[in-house]
Amino acid sequence: MLLFLLFISVFIVTACSWALWQSWQNRLQDVSVQARNQSLSLSRQAQDTFLQVNIALDEIARQGDEVFNRPEAYSGRNGILAGLSLPLPQLAGLFVYDKEGNWLATSRDMQFKQMNNADRESFIWHRDHADPGAHIGHVIRSRSADELVIPVSLRLNDAAGNFRGVALGSVKVAFFRQFYGWYEQSPGDLLALMNTDGLLLYARPFPDSVLNRSLSSSPLFTRLLRQSRIGSATWHSRLDGKERLFGYARLERYPLVVAVGYETRAIRHAWWKSNITGIGVNIFTWLLVLLFGYLVLRQLRANQRSQQALMRSQDELTRLNGTLSDLAMLDGLTGLGNRRQFDFYLEKSLQGTASPVSLIMFDVDFFKRYNDEYGHIAGDRCLQEVAAVLKHLPLRSTDRVTRYGGEEFAIILPGTHARDAENVAHRALEAIRRAALPHEASDLPDKIVTLSAGISASPPGDSPDSLKLAADEALYVAKKAGRNCIAGTDGICLL
Repeated sequence: MLLFLLFISVFIVTACSWALWQSWQNRLQDVSVQARNQSLSLSRQAQDTFLQVNIALDEIARQGDEVFNRPEAYSGRNGILAGLSLPLPQLAGLFVYDKEGNWLATSRDMQFKQMNNADRESFIWHRDHADPGAHIGHVIRSRSADELVIPVSLRLNDAAGNFRGVALGSVKVAFFRQFYGWYEQSPGDLLALMNTDGLLLYARPFPDSVLNRSLSSSPLFTRLLRQSRIGSATWHSRLDGKERLFGYARLERYPLVVAVGYETRAIRHAWWKSNITGIGVNIFTWLLVLLFGYLVLRQLRANQRSQQALMRSQDELTRLNGTLSDLAMLDGLTGLGNRRQFDFYLEKSLQGTASPVSLIMFDVDFFKRYNDEYGHIAGDRCLQEVAAVLKHLPLRSTDRVTRYGGEEFAIILPGTHARDAENVAHRALEAIRRAALPHEASDLPDKIVTLSAGISASPPGDSPDSLKLAADEALYVAKKAGRNCIAGTDGICLL
């Protein structure tokens, strides 16, 4: 009997200890899942916030000639920039600077003729880098709004691809402060937005004095982000030294990271507080614990597995949806935009603009003979080589190279006159000739792959069909003239 009681006592202690340990592990797992989910939610909010600004900047870049020719129409309370910023509450303002850093236009209702931003990091970055993508800078104090902002900027180029200026949207730090303030959290918990270099852009509940602090020595940047874009781990914060269980998520489109941290001491305190009564009850009602503990643990594990499986399925579905969306607009053989992207972008370029839109249609000369001579697999490789040459032409960020169909390619040039389009076509044909792809079945003396090109330029308000028809007719003229040449809008072959 004594041995039995001893056995039961040991069993109770062991069972209670195990139950407590498992409860603590489950608590950590639940907090870990919560931290990952919240960081993923905040990362999507941040991505949407900056993507909306990015779209507004893309629109400014698309209207680049108009902005520089009529800056007064874009400035002030009733200007075009104000109209773009009106539906974006995160913006402190939209701005356009010329290549010297002088303010050219702004959505704010203010005098700015003598203002210059050539000393700002975002301006210097675009001046020195030809990267056409958006750049997100460190936190600065706005000279126009006198508040802390995160600059989002885009390089503006002229028709020749030279630096022309900068379009910038200033995202209010107060916007993230308000949004993050909607989440309930304990005093020791943390919400943070950083760039991938470890520079802090916002952190709740810390004061603004910590903004722009480098956290690059944190395990998040030295190890974890190199292993996975989304995850969770425990480490000591570089802001205040407290140990927290963190969930983190790196944005897909932008070099930003969101981290959500729960203080482990608070987690442990809450766990003890919620379990102290259960410890006493377990000691005196061990039979009930033995009976139901197993069922509870089994159910918890089943729920945990189901939740993890659901999360994996959701993540995989999200990834597949994104991949399918991208693939739907790409040509599988060449990697260029497909016919669907061509029609979409051409119609978009013609809508709501006072600038001309030019279209260049290309056709690979004697391509049927090429297939007959070398075979269809070689023909596919030839199309891939031609696509690679066209893709690497020195074009503006608003220009779009697509595969129209078969051996036909197209370049859409928003805000471009016919003469400038002819220059682009000349560069394209010359680049193909320099590639010197063999074509023994060609009627041309060089026996290499060549292109014929037809150009059309649309006045404002013209339709996509008329622009395509004109370019196609011009391409026909070029082919009738002997190929390896360009036909412009006047129908004359330009050799």
